[in-house]
Amino acid sequence: MPRAQIELANMSEWVKPAVLFSEAAIQERIREIGRQITADFDGREIAMVGILKGTVVFMADLIRAVELPLTCDFLKVETTKDQRIDISFSPETDFRGRDVLLLQDVVDTGVTMNFIAGHIQEDWKPRSLRIAALIDREEQRKVDCAVDYACFKVNQDGFVVGYGLDSEEKYRGVPYLGTLDKRKT
Repeated sequence: MPRAQIELANMSEWVKPAVLFSEAAIQERIREIGRQITADFDGREIAMVGILKGTVVFMADLIRAVELPLTCDFLKVETTKDQRIDISFSPETDFRGRDVLLLQDVVDTGVTMNFIAGHIQEDWKPRSLRIAALIDREEQRKVDCAVDYACFKVNQDGFVVGYGLDSEEKYRGVPYLGTLDKRKT
Protein backbone atom coordinates (compact mmCIF):
# COMPACT_ATOMS: atom_id res chain seq x y z
CA MET A 1 0.00 0.00 0.00
CA PRO A 2 1.50 3.42 -0.92
CA ARG A 3 2.60 5.68 1.94
CA ALA A 4 -0.22 8.18 1.34
CA GLN A 5 -2.87 5.48 1.60
CA ILE A 6 -1.30 4.10 4.79
CA GLU A 7 -1.22 7.54 6.42
CA LEU A 8 -4.82 8.30 5.47
CA ALA A 9 -6.00 4.81 6.47
CA ASN A 10 -4.42 5.25 9.90
CA MET A 11 -6.33 8.44 10.55
CA SER A 12 -9.78 6.90 10.75
CA GLU A 13 -10.34 8.72 14.04
CA TRP A 14 -8.94 11.95 12.55
CA VAL A 15 -10.64 14.44 10.30
CA LYS A 16 -9.37 14.09 6.74
CA PRO A 17 -7.77 17.39 5.66
CA ALA A 18 -9.31 19.13 2.65
CA VAL A 19 -6.70 19.28 -0.13
CA LEU A 20 -5.20 22.74 -0.48
CA PHE A 21 -2.15 21.82 -2.62
CA SER A 22 -1.63 18.35 -4.08
CA GLU A 23 1.58 16.38 -3.75
CA ALA A 24 2.30 17.01 -7.45
CA ALA A 25 1.73 20.77 -7.08
CA ILE A 26 4.09 20.88 -4.08
CA GLN A 27 6.83 19.01 -5.93
CA GLU A 28 6.53 21.25 -8.99
CA ARG A 29 6.69 24.40 -6.88
CA ILE A 30 9.74 23.12 -4.97
CA ARG A 31 11.52 22.43 -8.27
CA GLU A 32 10.74 26.01 -9.35
CA ILE A 33 12.02 27.45 -6.06
CA GLY A 34 15.11 25.22 -6.31
CA ARG A 35 15.89 26.60 -9.78
CA GLN A 36 15.43 30.16 -8.51
CA ILE A 37 17.72 29.60 -5.50
CA THR A 38 20.33 27.94 -7.75
CA ALA A 39 20.29 30.96 -10.07
CA ASP A 40 20.29 33.54 -7.26
CA PHE A 41 23.27 32.04 -5.42
CA ASP A 42 25.15 31.50 -8.70
CA GLY A 43 27.54 28.71 -7.72
CA ARG A 44 28.09 29.76 -4.09
CA GLU A 45 27.75 27.26 -1.26
CA ILE A 46 24.62 27.64 0.87
CA ALA A 47 24.21 26.93 4.57
CA MET A 48 20.62 25.69 4.64
CA VAL A 49 19.07 25.90 8.12
CA GLY A 50 15.62 24.46 8.79
CA ILE A 51 13.43 25.35 11.74
CA LEU A 52 12.21 22.15 13.40
CA LYS A 53 9.93 20.27 13.13
CA GLY A 54 7.69 21.48 10.33
CA THR A 55 10.44 22.06 7.76
CA VAL A 56 11.88 18.54 7.71
CA VAL A 57 9.95 17.28 4.65
CA PHE A 58 10.20 20.64 2.84
CA MET A 59 13.95 20.81 3.48
CA ALA A 60 14.55 17.23 2.32
CA ASP A 61 12.88 17.95 -1.02
CA LEU A 62 14.42 21.41 -1.44
CA ILE A 63 17.95 20.05 -0.86
CA ARG A 64 17.48 17.83 -3.91
CA ALA A 65 16.07 20.68 -6.00
CA VAL A 66 18.94 23.10 -5.36
CA GLU A 67 21.89 22.39 -7.64
CA LEU A 68 24.58 23.94 -5.47
CA PRO A 69 26.94 22.74 -2.77
CA LEU A 70 25.26 23.10 0.61
CA THR A 71 25.38 22.21 4.25
CA CYS A 72 22.35 21.43 6.42
CA ASP A 73 21.60 22.37 10.00
CA PHE A 74 18.48 22.76 12.13
CA LEU A 75 17.19 25.19 14.74
CA LYS A 76 14.57 24.38 17.33
CA VAL A 77 12.42 27.38 18.15
CA GLU A 78 9.77 27.52 20.82
CA THR A 79 7.47 30.35 21.82
CA THR A 80 6.62 30.10 25.51
CA LYS A 81 3.28 30.93 27.10
CA ASP A 82 4.62 34.33 28.11
CA GLN A 83 5.52 34.98 24.42
CA ARG A 84 9.26 34.54 24.97
CA ILE A 85 11.09 32.98 22.02
CA ASP A 86 13.68 30.31 22.83
CA ILE A 87 16.16 29.14 20.19
CA SER A 88 18.02 25.86 20.67
CA PHE A 89 21.00 25.31 18.42
CA SER A 90 24.46 23.93 18.82
CA PRO A 91 26.12 24.70 15.51
CA GLU A 92 28.87 22.49 14.25
CA THR A 93 29.17 24.85 11.31
CA ASP A 94 30.74 28.29 11.34
CA PHE A 95 28.28 30.61 9.59
CA ARG A 96 30.42 33.77 9.56
CA GLY A 97 30.70 35.08 6.03
CA ARG A 98 28.47 32.32 4.64
CA ASP A 99 25.27 32.53 2.62
CA VAL A 100 22.49 31.29 4.91
CA LEU A 101 19.11 30.14 3.66
CA LEU A 102 16.68 29.87 6.58
CA LEU A 103 13.69 27.57 6.03
CA GLN A 104 10.39 27.94 7.85
CA ASP A 105 7.22 25.93 7.37
CA VAL A 106 4.75 28.81 7.81
CA VAL A 107 5.49 32.52 8.12
CA ASP A 108 2.44 34.36 9.36
CA THR A 109 2.76 37.28 11.82
CA GLY A 110 6.48 37.58 11.14
CA VAL A 111 7.26 38.15 14.82
CA THR A 112 9.13 34.87 15.38
CA MET A 113 10.88 35.00 12.01
CA ASN A 114 12.07 38.57 12.63
CA PHE A 115 13.45 37.54 16.01
CA ILE A 116 15.27 34.54 14.52
CA ALA A 117 16.64 36.55 11.58
CA GLY A 118 17.90 39.25 13.95
CA HIS A 119 19.54 36.63 16.14
CA ILE A 120 21.25 35.04 13.12
CA GLN A 121 22.47 38.38 11.75
CA GLU A 122 23.86 39.45 15.12
CA ASP A 123 25.36 36.18 16.34
CA TRP A 124 26.33 34.34 13.15
CA LYS A 125 27.34 37.33 11.01
CA PRO A 126 26.52 35.65 7.69
CA ARG A 127 27.46 37.06 4.30
CA SER A 128 23.76 36.98 3.41
CA LEU A 129 20.54 35.73 4.94
CA ARG A 130 17.50 34.77 2.91
CA ILE A 131 14.26 33.18 4.01
CA ALA A 132 12.32 30.40 2.29
CA ALA A 133 8.87 29.38 3.47
CA LEU A 134 6.63 26.53 2.46
CA ILE A 135 3.63 28.76 3.24
CA ASP A 136 3.62 32.54 3.41
CA ARG A 137 0.59 34.08 5.13
CA GLU A 138 1.53 37.64 4.25
CA GLU A 139 -1.86 39.11 5.10
CA GLN A 140 -1.38 38.05 8.73
CA ARG A 141 1.85 40.05 9.21
CA LYS A 142 2.15 42.13 12.36
CA VAL A 143 5.74 43.15 11.59
CA ASP A 144 7.76 43.54 8.41
CA CYS A 145 9.23 40.21 7.39
CA ALA A 146 10.52 39.57 3.90
CA VAL A 147 10.14 36.02 2.60
CA ASP A 148 12.52 35.64 -0.31
CA TYR A 149 11.20 32.31 -1.55
CA ALA A 150 7.58 31.33 -0.86
CA CYS A 151 6.27 28.07 -2.23
CA PHE A 152 2.68 29.07 -1.60
CA LYS A 153 0.89 32.19 -0.43
CA VAL A 154 -2.11 31.22 1.65
CA ASN A 155 -4.47 33.85 3.00
CA GLN A 156 -7.63 31.85 3.57
CA ASP A 157 -8.77 30.70 6.97
CA GLY A 158 -8.08 27.18 8.09
CA PHE A 159 -5.32 25.31 9.82
CA VAL A 160 -2.83 23.90 7.29
CA VAL A 161 -1.44 20.38 7.86
CA GLY A 162 0.39 17.69 5.95
CA TYR A 163 3.75 17.59 4.19
CA GLY A 164 5.49 17.92 7.56
CA LEU A 165 3.02 20.33 9.16
CA ASP A 166 1.03 19.07 12.11
CA SER A 167 -1.87 19.62 14.41
CA GLU A 168 -1.02 18.22 17.84
CA GLU A 169 1.71 16.08 16.21
CA LYS A 170 -0.80 14.48 13.82
CA TYR A 171 -0.96 14.75 10.01
CA ARG A 172 2.81 15.30 9.36
CA GLY A 173 2.92 12.28 7.03
CA VAL A 174 0.00 13.36 4.83
CA PRO A 175 1.70 13.85 1.43
CA TYR A 176 -0.25 16.96 0.45
CA LEU A 177 -1.02 20.27 2.14
CA GLY A 178 -4.55 20.34 3.47
CA THR A 179 -6.74 22.42 5.72
CA LEU A 180 -8.58 21.44 8.86
CA ASP A 181 -11.59 23.00 10.40
CA LYS A 182 -10.19 23.25 13.96
CA ARG A 183 -13.71 23.01 15.41
CA LYS A 184 -13.90 19.38 14.19
CA THR A 185 -10.49 18.14 15.41
